[in-house]
Amino acid sequence: MSAKYNLRDSRTTIDFSIPPAATVTPDTATTTPGAAAEPPLPTSLPLTCSSKSVVYFTRGNRVHFKNMQSNEDIGQLFKLQDKDGNLQLLQCGGAQNSDVLAISTTKGIIQLWDVRAKKMTVSWSTKGVGAMQFNGSVLTVGGIKGTLRFYDTRIATTTPTTTSNPGTSKPALKMKSDPRKLNRHQSRITALAWNEPGKLLASGDDSGVVYCWDNREKVPLDVGEFVQRRKKIQHSASVTVVNWCPWQPKLLGTGDDNGTLRLWDIDTSDTRSNALNPGKLELGSRITGLHFSPHCKEMITVHGAKPTSPGVPDRNDSDSETASTPSLSTLSAISLSINSHMRSRGAFDTSNSIVAHSFPTLRHIHTLQAGSNVIMGSVMNANFTKAILAVPDESKLKVYDVWGKLKLRRTESFMGNIR
Repeated sequence: MSAKYNLRDSRTTIDFSIPPAATVTPDTATTTPGAAAEPPLPTSLPLTCSSKSVVYFTRGNRVHFKNMQSNEDIGQLFKLQDKDGNLQLLQCGGAQNSDVLAISTTKGIIQLWDVRAKKMTVSWSTKGVGAMQFNGSVLTVGGIKGTLRFYDTRIATTTPTTTSNPGTSKPALKMKSDPRKLNRHQSRITALAWNEPGKLLASGDDSGVVYCWDNREKVPLDVGEFVQRRKKIQHSASVTVVNWCPWQPKLLGTGDDNGTLRLWDIDTSDTRSNALNPGKLELGSRITGLHFSPHCKEMITVHGAKPTSPGVPDRNDSDSETASTPSLSTLSAISLSINSHMRSRGAFDTSNSIVAHSFPTLRHIHTLQAGSNVIMGSVMNANFTKAILAVPDESKLKVYDVWGKLKLRRTESFMGNIR
């Protein structure tokens, strides 16, 4: 069923809160030049949904879960230890390993959890995580310095770790990355996505660059639109979302901080530009989610606050990594005032909304305002009928009906009436 008829607020909410953000004091930044600072919160929030429709989310530094297909109570998986920093990202395994949950922290620690046993199975350290995505049993990690690494979660090496008792040690499982390491990005990786066959990877970064990779190659594919005689996928602001279409495996969607949505046909055999036409929408508000429907030729974009508002730093600024970030309450206040101004002029406004679009025409289908507070992220349930939106200012996850499966009515054959 189209979002035109099904998009609505389900009135279901879940208590939710984000962990404390990593902060860098001015003294540290000026007195220790060159020192590695803790990364800011990534584009994605600690929110994920498994192929079994189990949503994993945070309440501070505790990870909780809720089965969206049953009436079971919310459960707690674990509480992160203080020594590991603050929770940063959650990522479920795919259909083949749906009981595996990967988490990353502000100290660059990655842990794998067996959600059935409620037990951590592997832990290792990195230089900082910007985005994570599973491809089968392989966890792809995009770093804050632009490096892509690949970890086969079926393989772990055992190394001795000393305990507090001298002369004793206990084994600890640690992960070793694949020798293949991709270094083309020059800034923090903010978004990752594998297509359905698991052969193509899309990665976006803070500078607005998106690269597409063949799983067997070490250099990015020559795709995009022509920029100075070279093909390139380039946004004017930080990339916030990348996602592949489930019914067209080489169709890629990308979105950014300024609210620009682009669609691309990732086909290296085509010497022309890979940018689709129509394939670009200026939606005006930060894109925090992009989801394609497996039921019909539609997609939705989920939006947060408007960019370039008073008090909101411009992500095109070369010093955006060190710019001060306004609080969520400030963003909400700004967004609310802009919404009132836009409505008074009768203009189309997408901030803090779910917007449905048709494909391939990109025709606007329906817009649902999800409130006045900033939407910071979203995930879909397993059958793509519901969207779960994160609204930290309200300390809530809000659930919306989006698409419905087409129900065929059974009608009695006219032959049955013949006696």
